[in-house]
Amino acid sequence: MAAIPDKIIERLQTCTNFPSPPPVALKVIELAQDPNTDLRLVADTCSGDPAIAAKIMKIANSALYGSRRESTNLRQALIVLGLNATLTLALSFTLVSSLRRDPPKGFDFLGYWRRAILAATWGKLLATELNQPFAEEVFISALLQDIGMLAMDRITPETYKDISPLQLDHGKLAQHEINQVGADHAAIGGWLLDSWNMPDQLVRAVWHSHDIEADDVESERRIYIRIVAMSGQLADAWVSGGDEVTLQRMAVMAEKYLGIIPNRLAEMFQVISEQLPVAAELFEMDLFDDAQLTEITDAAREILMIRNLHALSDAVDLQKKASMLQSENVVLRQETTLDGLTGVGNRRYFEDSLTKEFESAARHKWPLSLIFVDIDYFKEINDSHGHPAGDEILREIAKMVTRTLRSEDIVARYGGDEFVVLLPGSDSEAAGKVAGRLVSQAAGCGASIEGAEILPTLSLGVVTMDGLNNFATPQDLLAAADQALYHSKKAGRNRHTCYDQIKAA
Repeated sequence: MAAIPDKIIERLQTCTNFPSPPPVALKVIELAQDPNTDLRLVADTCSGDPAIAAKIMKIANSALYGSRRESTNLRQALIVLGLNATLTLALSFTLVSSLRRDPPKGFDFLGYWRRAILAATWGKLLATELNQPFAEEVFISALLQDIGMLAMDRITPETYKDISPLQLDHGKLAQHEINQVGADHAAIGGWLLDSWNMPDQLVRAVWHSHDIEADDVESERRIYIRIVAMSGQLADAWVSGGDEVTLQRMAVMAEKYLGIIPNRLAEMFQVISEQLPVAAELFEMDLFDDAQLTEITDAAREILMIRNLHALSDAVDLQKKASMLQSENVVLRQETTLDGLTGVGNRRYFEDSLTKEFESAARHKWPLSLIFVDIDYFKEINDSHGHPAGDEILREIAKMVTRTLRSEDIVARYGGDEFVVLLPGSDSEAAGKVAGRLVSQAAGCGASIEGAEILPTLSLGVVTMDGLNNFATPQDLLAAADQALYHSKKAGRNRHTCYDQIKAA
């Protein structure tokens, strides 16, 4: 996140004319972050606001969720949508309701919400098209991606005095905002949502809402960020009337960053035109009339279909070349990034990953945890039972560690009987729990060699880079984990030690 000048943060903290989340929204935020939340609690919360309950019922039966059996009561609607979707949509409705009160003078408030709701509808459709499980989270992220504009208009109204922010390219607008106040609306929006204790994924999506490349975002979060950024671009294209140059640029971006080909994007314009009236009704706002919907849809289909036909002849040749290159790249990747014995990452892959994650964590002030794993008495296993037995133990440990981790975590064989685990975004408490599970599950990685049962144990060192522990380099972080590992061995093995424990001793 770009730095925000202290004077702007002070204005945000003391601003009295910018709405804060209503009680229902605060309760929804609390429920969304509680892993023990159940259907009853969500139903009770939504029932407390009849308007929200009615909207949840309506959206469960709407075109946004396809043709399903009609829900006749709130409980059925919650089952159709699921806990996560219900919480996210309820939060969307309550926040929009509060933010629409007391609109600012001079700012195109209707235009702002028209674009926001259009972007949210596009975001959900894009996520659904790509079979992503976070369509509702994208919906609210896209809806609130420009909330910083509303905040900036309240605390520094002179910023937009001589311009129409919704008519400017977002790159130029961001530069104008930085020139005026030292921060753009994406940074201010991210700060605002963070101060409201919004989920981390939502906050970061707003921070990066103009960064469709998302190169410095962790790979597992990149598709989420790109969908939100693309939703804003498509909303702008729609609002501007969809001229040929703009639509062709959208086609290039959608294919490059999301893998959506032009003719499919054209079909999605038709889907959006069918979903927008539903969204307009849900948010009680006039968006586009039928003539506007038909005009932009027809233009998009014609322009994008023509572009796709022109690309077909080149695609046939490129597909053959791409297929050959893909096969070669798979072999090359396995040789350069994977450990041949265990199938997890190799040392080179780990060192590259550590450097990238360290830089990203340092830049954005996110926690980064590292676990050094060592198999106890591994030399004795090799000496007593032979290297084939040792190799089998290594493979079983690698499988167990991989099963225990999240998909976004990184595991690699560092060398010999040592493994390293990288946990992006995990704090010390979460890392300690992971380490504890690894120690307890090691016994299940045994092997029977010529009648002899081998039951390995593990020694682990855990370290977290966060507000309490700052490290100058990735190597310093790794050295701290190694120091904690040494402490585990010295204390008797078959355990994990956190760096904080030995640092405080």
